[in-house]
Amino acid sequence: MTNLWVATDLGSIRGVCLKTEQNTVVTYDEISKKNEIVSLTSSENGQELYCTLKSDLINVFDMSQNIYVNQYDMEGELLTAFDIGEQLLSVAKNGQVYVWRDEEVAAKFKIGESIECCVKSHDGKIISGGKENELKVWDIETQKPVFTSKNVPRDTLDIRVPVWIRSIASQPSDSNILSVGTHYHQYRQYDTRVKRRPILDKSWGELPILSMTANDTHCYMGNGKGDIGRIDYRNTTEVNKFKGAVGSVRSLALHSKEPFLASVGLDRFLRVHNTLTKEIENKFYLKNKMNCVVFTNERIKEKEEGEDIWEQLEETGAKRRKLEG
Repeated sequence: MTNLWVATDLGSIRGVCLKTEQNTVVTYDEISKKNEIVSLTSSENGQELYCTLKSDLINVFDMSQNIYVNQYDMEGELLTAFDIGEQLLSVAKNGQVYVWRDEEVAAKFKIGESIECCVKSHDGKIISGGKENELKVWDIETQKPVFTSKNVPRDTLDIRVPVWIRSIASQPSDSNILSVGTHYHQYRQYDTRVKRRPILDKSWGELPILSMTANDTHCYMGNGKGDIGRIDYRNTTEVNKFKGAVGSVRSLALHSKEPFLASVGLDRFLRVHNTLTKEIENKFYLKNKMNCVVFTNERIKEKEEGEDIWEQLEETGAKRRKLEG
C-alpha cells in the first residue's frame, strides 16, 4: 500500500508507505539530471500519475502496477500536465497548451508567455500565471480567459509593482477563491466574483513563495528558505508556521480525507505534518532532491473503535460545551 509518491531531480519516483516506512523506487530511464521530473499530478480517477520530464516527455505511470504505461513526446520546455475528463492537457513554459484525446492532439492554444505555474481548478478550468503574466482563468472549450487579474496599485514611490507569479492554489469548494504566491514573497488572494485586483495582499517571509496547496479552510505555502505557512481563509490576519524544513520547499500536498500535509524540497526529506496539531507525524530521508509530492487515496490512519472526534478538536483549541439539565 502506497500513501504518497514523490519525484526527484534525477528522474526517479518513489512510492512511500507511511505505516511500514518502506519506499519503492521506479525509474523511467537512467538516473540523470536530463530526466528531471518537474511536475507530478494525479489523474482524476486516482489510478495514474502524469510525470512531466525536463526532457519534454510526459510519462503516464500506473500506480496499481508500478509501471509506466504510456508516453507523450512534444516540443518546448514543458511545465506540467493533467487530465480534465477524458482529455490530457500539456502546458509548456512558452504558454503553448496541447489538448490530447485518444493519444492525438485535438486542439492547441496559447496562454501567454513566460508561464511559471499552471494548475487545474476543481471546476475543470486551468489557472496560469508567470513573469509579467497576470493571473488568468481559462475555459478549455472556448480557449479564452474568463478572468484576468489586474496588477496591484503603484507603491508609495509611485513605481509600478512588477508581476511575477510563482505558485497558485484554488479552493476546492469554491473555485472563485484563488491564492497566489509571488517571487517577491507576497501572498495574494483573489475572489473572481468581486474584482480583478486581490482582496488580500500580504507579505510573508523574505524569499519567493514556490509552492502552494489549499483545502476549504486554509491555504498552505512554502518558500525558498524552508518556511511552511498556513493562512486561514476565515481569518487572514496571521500566518501559522509548520516547523521542520530547512531547504527550499518545492511541493506541498494535502490528503483528501485526513488531516495531513506532505512537503518535499532541496533538503532531501519528505515530511508529513498533522494539520490539527502542526506536529511532524512522519519524516523520511530519501537521498535525492525532490521537486514534487502527491498523495494517493489510501488512508494513513485507520479510525480506532470508540475514537472521539472531540479528542482531535480539543488539540486545536476547540472546547466542548456542557448543557446543564
